[in-house]
Amino acid sequence: MFKLNQPRVLDLFCGAGGLSLGFQDAGCNIIGGLDINPHAIRTHHKNFPNTILDLPATDITQLDFSQLNLEPGDIDILIGSPPCQVFSAVGIGKMRHLGRTPEEDLRSLLYLYFVEFLNYFRPYFFVMENVNTLKNKPIFSRMCEEFSNGTREIKKGYPRYDIEYQILLSADYGVPQLRKRLFVIGKRKDTNFKLIFPEKINISEYVSVGQAISDLPELKPICLPLGNRKGRPKQIDYEKPYLCAPSNPYQQKMRKRKERNNGVLNHICRSHNDLDLQIFGVMKQGDLYRDIPDEFKRYRSDIFEDKYKRLRWDKPSWTLTAHMKKDGLAYIHPKQTRSISVREAARLHSFPDDFIFDVPMTAMFELIGNSVPPLMAEAIAKPIVQQLQSYYLDNSSKVNGLDKL
Repeated sequence: MFKLNQPRVLDLFCGAGGLSLGFQDAGCNIIGGLDINPHAIRTHHKNFPNTILDLPATDITQLDFSQLNLEPGDIDILIGSPPCQVFSAVGIGKMRHLGRTPEEDLRSLLYLYFVEFLNYFRPYFFVMENVNTLKNKPIFSRMCEEFSNGTREIKKGYPRYDIEYQILLSADYGVPQLRKRLFVIGKRKDTNFKLIFPEKINISEYVSVGQAISDLPELKPICLPLGNRKGRPKQIDYEKPYLCAPSNPYQQKMRKRKERNNGVLNHICRSHNDLDLQIFGVMKQGDLYRDIPDEFKRYRSDIFEDKYKRLRWDKPSWTLTAHMKKDGLAYIHPKQTRSISVREAARLHSFPDDFIFDVPMTAMFELIGNSVPPLMAEAIAKPIVQQLQSYYLDNSSKVNGLDKL
């Protein structure tokens, strides 16, 4: 049920809901999420069942505001992650190969719909996340200008925002992953709120892969004949008993909300051919493809030096990406002869064990790789939520989000 001191949040391009979860854990009421991907919407609906907005997968470019049954002022914070693939290092490489620039891809303009939502709902704050490489692209200065003052078409009456941006590292906020992402935070110019980025948490060292996943049960590798891309054995997802009780604060945090603490879902991994399994077996923790013996190499080491990567037990993971859906070769388990499971990927991304993925396994990996780590999102949300809650207490007669401070 909605409470007065809970800021109301709408999540655009919501994906699985990493941003939503972080803002919810910081004290927000998630009104709903919008995304064109049906797997994303299914996952968001499953994990946020009490949202007011319950639309199916929706193309935001075809959306009419009347479909939302929401009025200006109904949203206090607008959050979202417009598609970032065209600005990622991999995406830019593909565009160059095609003789094009990221700015020529229409997906790079989807942020304009974010601006339209700001213009319609006039939220106090907004938070946008994207890949850190966006900061150096020519389009970024245009984005900042339009977030601040509106587009040419909607400048008149636009609420106008003060904005700041920073590149943050997820490991600085308790996530066992070295993920750098760009965050743009805005607040309405007609308010006295402040733009505050979170302080790094006070820890002596980052949470490691081992600390994140050591309580999860062992999985046997599944072998597939070389060259077989069909007939992969179907993974049956069922609740598997934990290997042990939580052994550190991170594991306690991942398991604290489970009603029953005797098993975990989504702990399934993909199958691999025999050669891949042999390569996994000879790789040491931290090894790349270039480090494996020559008799196992099928590709040029200078081009595919990191095609295979084995995680280190005592260090955080490198960035999880949507490419996990392809083969998982860049995320080999540090101690077992297989790539990481869905639940292990979720743990490395700080999704708690009660956050369930009920979609095909490849979609699970893609959703995790594309999402904002919830602990990182929560850290960003807290300074915003604290300011709004203080305002609500001081202005208990507040009627809607159009009131000026």
